[in-house]
Amino acid sequence: HAELMKKSGGFLGKMELLSKRATYPLGFHHSSNLTADRMALVGDAGHGIHPIAGQGLNLGLRDVAALTEVIVDGARTGLDLGNPQILARYDRWRSLDNLMVSAASDMLTRLFGLPGETSSAIRRFGIGLVQRIPPLKAQFMAEARGESGDLPVLLMGDLV
Repeated sequence: HAELMKKSGGFLGKMELLSKRATYPLGFHHSSNLTADRMALVGDAGHGIHPIAGQGLNLGLRDVAALTEVIVDGARTGLDLGNPQILARYDRWRSLDNLMVSAASDMLTRLFGLPGETSSAIRRFGIGLVQRIPPLKAQFMAEARGESGDLPVLLMGDLV
């Protein structure tokens, strides 16, 4: 941490090491509920996926934008920010997308982790198939860019 303080020129303030280095397990986890009493989980707090597909950031941004949208909509109608209706709307909106993307990412991680020539041939066949079917390729690309599904208006460049 001394090196980090030196390289930051003190910009980040005083830093100290509070614990030993730890690891974060790579893999799939998904909370069955994204909300509770006056609380909402967003990003990796509610779901975790292997970084192989690079979708963790997309999911987190969708969560934050969706929560922002439902809170603003609720506030416009006079609801308290922690109102159960607001939180339930967020939970319904984000749960299925998070689960589907997380499960797909986990499946890809497992598929690409299988050793052997047969597994390699199956992967090549699958990738080739996606390349040869333009609508399928377009769907994969839209998902990879985080542009598929029921997107919050903030992610489409609009104001809430």
